[in-house]
Amino acid sequence: MTGQHAQGTKCHREFRALLQSPAFQRLMDAMVDGVLVVDAEGGMLFANATARRWLPIPDPAPPVDRWPEAFGLFSADGSTPLPPEQSPACRVLGGQLEATEELFVRNRQVPEGVWVSVRGALLEDESGNKLGALMVMHDVTEARRAQEALRRERDWAATILDTVGSLVVVLDREGRIVSFNRACEKATGYGFEEVIGRPLRDFLLPEEADEVHRLLERLCEGNFPAQHEHHLLTRAGEKRLIVWSNTCLLDSSGRVEYVICTGIDVTERRHLEAQLRQAQKMEAVGRLAGGVAHDFNNLLTIISGYAQMLAEGLPEADPLRDAAQEILAAAGRAASLAGRLLAFSRKQTGKPRLMDLNEVVAGLERMLRRVIGEDIELVTALSPDLPKIHADPVQIEQVLMNLVVNAREAMPAGGRIVIETAAVNLDEQYAQRHLGARPGPHVMLAVSDTGCGMDAEVLRQAFDPFFTTKESGTGLGLSTVYGIVQRHGGQIWAYSEPGMGATFKIYLPVARDGPVPLVEQAGAAPEAPGDGALVLVVEDEIELCKLIADVLEGAGYRVLRASNPEQALRLAAEHAGKVDLLLTDVVLPRMSGRELAARLRELRPSLPVLYMSGYADRAIVHNGLLEEQAAFLEKPFSKSVLLARVREVLKR
Repeated sequence: MTGQHAQGTKCHREFRALLQSPAFQRLMDAMVDGVLVVDAEGGMLFANATARRWLPIPDPAPPVDRWPEAFGLFSADGSTPLPPEQSPACRVLGGQLEATEELFVRNRQVPEGVWVSVRGALLEDESGNKLGALMVMHDVTEARRAQEALRRERDWAATILDTVGSLVVVLDREGRIVSFNRACEKATGYGFEEVIGRPLRDFLLPEEADEVHRLLERLCEGNFPAQHEHHLLTRAGEKRLIVWSNTCLLDSSGRVEYVICTGIDVTERRHLEAQLRQAQKMEAVGRLAGGVAHDFNNLLTIISGYAQMLAEGLPEADPLRDAAQEILAAAGRAASLAGRLLAFSRKQTGKPRLMDLNEVVAGLERMLRRVIGEDIELVTALSPDLPKIHADPVQIEQVLMNLVVNAREAMPAGGRIVIETAAVNLDEQYAQRHLGARPGPHVMLAVSDTGCGMDAEVLRQAFDPFFTTKESGTGLGLSTVYGIVQRHGGQIWAYSEPGMGATFKIYLPVARDGPVPLVEQAGAAPEAPGDGALVLVVEDEIELCKLIADVLEGAGYRVLRASNPEQALRLAAEHAGKVDLLLTDVVLPRMSGRELAARLRELRPSLPVLYMSGYADRAIVHNGLLEEQAAFLEKPFSKSVLLARVREVLKR
């Protein structure tokens, strides 16, 4: 026997003696953790009381390849018994187990099971020979249960937040986003992963960012202001107005750790409120105008009567007779003004009947040509088989006359007026966005001009009584039109931009006993899927651009959105694949839709184009903004008409 072998044998005997000593066993049995010791071949040498309770250790110890059965060890999820080569003893003896590993223990003594963390160490003598392995098992059941409960609570909280219709954003003290619920994702178009960790400032209007940052500082100081509102910017660049309420979460020292911001998107509500206020204002002014007109008519009756008597009682040569005639003439003009006030206030007596709008336009055409003068071209585009409406022909003639005169005055140097009629079907979407509108079949009357146009502020006041941009005039022309249209249960909609003329569209409901309109019946057919075709949508009104994209994506199309021509050109250049269709507004900032299409066709020669505009299609063509054969979609349009026109152009 060599000296080295003798020394190793001695170490083995001392090692086993230590394990068998009563003092060592009492010490190990007092430990809360389980302790196992095996020899170099995997045979069991020692197990303390905790280990013996957890693990059904037979006597004598089993061979190493039976350990998984003998010791009831499973994977951490408790579902799979450990294979022999994965048992802790084998891994320790093979030098594979150093860090903590979690396992599951289950046997007759602990049927509910215990999760343990196992840490192993290889035991060697002074010469580096293996004496065996030591394994310490710590009970982590409660910790795992607490972690699982915490995870479930977080999942529940996240689920609850995602089911809440309100926007919920959680910020840290520096204004970084730490939570962002599904309502926020839907409202902004950003995904959860895109915003977490980013500062809220990235999603605010630049002019509001400093104010919001100061508000956050006050919140972190414990000052809780009342509800406040500011805008969020969506991925598409749209501004959404949000009303916020805030709550602070404090740490153990009472210091603000997080700010929970709960918001309600009031963008559409404010839009409808503005329409309601305008409608209420018009109603109030209408009542006032009606009362004034009635009293004014009474006074005019007196003035006219006495003036008539005066004129009849004076000799023809008397110079005062001419003065009396002037009074009568002025009273006549005043009576006409009172009539306009009554028309606006919807108190003018009318004689409605079943009528054809085309007949009204055709009957007035010769008179209108005389009114507008020779320097203005009048074009009519009347839809055949137009459904009949229930209206007062005289008042509808007044509407048409006022719109044409208004168009003429916008073109002092001459131009073109286009009158169109068509059968349309206003959908629920249009009705929701336009206060007082009712979905269903309507007849449209559109009057377009090539005049100077109106900016947004003038357009907003266009129908206000006595508002005018002209040096002379009563300002009652368009307000009279508004009153008559409202009296007939219709809608009037104006579209204009400076230097681009204007279009006024009137929608009058089809008479119940009239024919069913044929226009848009194709759009009511089942909607064919878009099959992933890519549509580049270019529309400078962000809300409308988003609406069009949502409709197209809902029908199976893919969409690239641009709010201006420059962005559209950049998106087209960056997109390596095929663009199947360009859907663009005709009037865009800095470049027309026609010019944009020409630029894009330099890169993609066969690109189909569908134009859209609030101007009537005949007006667009006659104004030279589009060629005659161009595919055109007239605003406002319904979902079904949009999808039908897109499919039609893609099939060409």
